Amino acid sequence: MATVQILRSWWRVRYPVYILGLAVGMVMMWLPIKTSQDNDAWESRLRVDGVPAQAVIDEFVHKRRNSNTMHLRYELAGAQRQAEVGCWEVCLPAGSAVRVWVNPNDPDDFVTEFGTLSGNRGRLQGVVGAAGLMLFGVMVLAVIARLYQRRRDRRRNDWQRQQREQRQRQFANARAGRKRKPSRRRPNQD
Repeated sequence: MATVQILRSWWRVRYPVYILGLAVGMVMMWLPIKTSQDNDAWESRLRVDGVPAQAVIDEFVHKRRNSNTMHLRYELAGAQRQAEVGCWEVCLPAGSAVRVWVNPNDPDDFVTEFGTLSGNRGRLQGVVGAAGLMLFGVMVLAVIARLYQRRRDRRRNDWQRQQREQRQRQFANARAGRKRKPSRRRPNQD
């Protein structure tokens, strides 16, 4: 009986942890979505407020499967700039011209005509989102397992209670003197 009480107290202690884990997992899953929305808003703002420039693709680098990079070169205010742009959707060959809109306050920050922002934006948030999905899944499974355990405990307790009541009824219904003790004599062997 003490073990059941200990397990129930652990559930009471862990219950807030489960709720906290679910909330943290949901926030972590929301982070990549929020970052994507912020990047889309920044892309729109750069297209309006940015300085237009013409870039040329110096080289196209194929590193690994689904990991291609284009190296761009562009001129802004008389200075040559170079940058890397990952290409997932649009990959152009070396020598191609690309229009970019550059942030006047940060010349290394730009958006291309096909909607790719400079730098590696959102990769870390994607990893955090995947970790949040895993945390959320583990917490959901833990809560479901605990609810299933409580249901199983309740059924077992009901069964044990029914067995006790049945034994009590049997002993209460038994009449004194009607039942005999079994004989200790051995049956005759002929």
